[in-house]
Amino acid sequence: MKKLKLKTQLALFNALSKAIIISFIVLIVPWLVSNITMHDTDDLLIQKLDKVTLLIDSLGIDNYINIDAELKSYGSYNILKDEFISIEQISNDTLIDIIQYSQREIENEIVDYRVLSYSIKENGNNYLIEIGKSISTIYRFEQNLKQFSLIFLLIIVSLTIILDLSVIQYLLFPLEKIVKKLKTTNHPTTYNYTPIKTSTSDFIYLDETIRSLMHKIESIFIDERNYISNVSHELLTPVSIIQSKLENIINESSLSENDMIKIYESKKTLRRLTNLVRTLLMMSRIENKEYILTEKVNINIVLKNVCEEIEDKISAKELDLKIDFDTSDFYYYGNENLLFTLFYNFINNSIRYTDKGFIKIETHKSKYYFTVKISDTGIGIKKEKIPHIFSRYNNSNVKKDSYGLGLSLSKKICDYHNIKIDVFSEPNKGSNFILKFPLK
Repeated sequence: MKKLKLKTQLALFNALSKAIIISFIVLIVPWLVSNITMHDTDDLLIQKLDKVTLLIDSLGIDNYINIDAELKSYGSYNILKDEFISIEQISNDTLIDIIQYSQREIENEIVDYRVLSYSIKENGNNYLIEIGKSISTIYRFEQNLKQFSLIFLLIIVSLTIILDLSVIQYLLFPLEKIVKKLKTTNHPTTYNYTPIKTSTSDFIYLDETIRSLMHKIESIFIDERNYISNVSHELLTPVSIIQSKLENIINESSLSENDMIKIYESKKTLRRLTNLVRTLLMMSRIENKEYILTEKVNINIVLKNVCEEIEDKISAKELDLKIDFDTSDFYYYGNENLLFTLFYNFINNSIRYTDKGFIKIETHKSKYYFTVKISDTGIGIKKEKIPHIFSRYNNSNVKKDSYGLGLSLSKKICDYHNIKIDVFSEPNKGSNFILKFPLK
């Protein structure tokens, strides 16, 4: 599952919560508006009833109904038939006070109304007052109110989303700057120690803690680097003296065969120790950035030189060496000695862990990279060990014939030259090391 940034997670949570709120409101607003509209309509009908009863009380029922007429009723409606008022005499004295939906025929047209019916008693007679409001008018008002409510809701939600995102962006900006500083730092000495400007105490504490840790790491790193460099220089002298003495013993003394074997084993151990010291010294010099990367190096020629160097090792193990250069020439600015060591370590590592089959060296040029691929049919590397093969003193396989510095040195050379490494391997099937040289 892809990991998301904190800002993205907060933005998604904000959007999701707003979507849930909008969905809930969209469901409840029509019902709420309908109830509000109906309640408002009923209140309006009651207010008009109060006005009608007040007029009847003040003017008398005779102003509306002619007692001598055959049809004792009164009716009034507007030209659009949106509203009507009717007063008619009724025979019973039942108390009527109800609001309901009803249909009325006006000028041969059936119209739906919301009708308030209310009975009164005047001059010993009972009268029914009905006040109605057209359902279509109520519906139009209800639709307009719903539309206005939804538009208003969308505006408010949009403004809150923009405001929330702006606040999130503003609050998390210092954290983004801290993360950016860490991402752009590939070495303790290159870390930007400038304090982050923020008023958030948590970010201030985080920034101060990281700067303090970086200072400690840088100090430890420099001490370790100087220590390795000094020790390496100091070790080379006594090792050289011991090697010379062993050579003199071999040349001047008549030793037994058993003693000669022991001396040769000692020389072999000293040779490995010398290689170890020189590797540590080279790593120290790379970390001190003592190598100048200004040489225009022909990668194909360097690879061919490495192949000539390791030809005896390949022949000794009866392996096939396959070379496939897709490009005739490729030049890269760097240090030729370091690049030679880089290719030598990878190819030598493939030979060490391949007992049968072949070693293949390929070059290829794409749009963005010049690629060197070194593959073998060796014992391979377990998947869980691949991320750790470039660690110092780590030996990824069962063979313990190295100190685990070769690949670590190669990784440092790659980082120093801005070369990307991809590793693909399967146990008992072989390994592929792909070195990508950026064209720009």
